[in-house]
Amino acid sequence: MLKVGWLFYKNGEVFLLNLFQQNQPLVTSINKLLLIGYYLLNIGYAILTIAYWEHLESVTDIINSLSLTLGRIILALAIMHYNNILILKYIHKQKLLNQ
Repeated sequence: MLKVGWLFYKNGEVFLLNLFQQNQPLVTSINKLLLIGYYLLNIGYAILTIAYWEHLESVTDIINSLSLTLGRIILALAIMHYNNILILKYIHKQKLLNQ
């Protein structure tokens, strides 16, 4: 997950620069906040998962539990990602209307 977060950080910077008219300091701070939020969500979810992990007795149980856990975290990240994009597009639209 560390690599995925870093890829989002690097590739998202281009999108944010376009969105905020090449304002590099603002883009850097927003991008760092998004990266920190991504890592905190992953760490928090991993801690909660480990704390409440049920007793597993077979390889099939382990695979099922891991699949469910990964599915939940990917779904949560996808929802957050699309919400962030919608919010940033709304901000950009408002800036265009105010000009």
